Amino acid sequence: MKYFALIDANNFVVNTSIGDDNWSAEGWVEYTNENPAFIGGDLFDGVFYTEKPYPSWLRNGSGIWVAPVDAPLTGKWNWDEPTLSWIEEIA
Repeated sequence: MKYFALIDANNFVVNTSIGDDNWSAEGWVEYTNENPAFIGGDLFDGVFYTEKPYPSWLRNGSGIWVAPVDAPLTGKWNWDEPTLSWIEEIA
């Protein structure tokens, strides 16, 4: 049994399926448990990634989604997309 992701023209995952060793179809790319595909995520440089968390976020050099502003190093913070800033979580 193998796992496959249907990739659209923009490299986004639009569906996933299971097939046997002989199964293949155009637009489908095999994935593994070590590199799982997520519907809404994308395929970037041969690696599957989760969906982009916020419109302003960009990929870093490793392909990971990061905020355009670094999070503070101490405390608990949540990203606020309307202000493009981190807001401290108050307990």
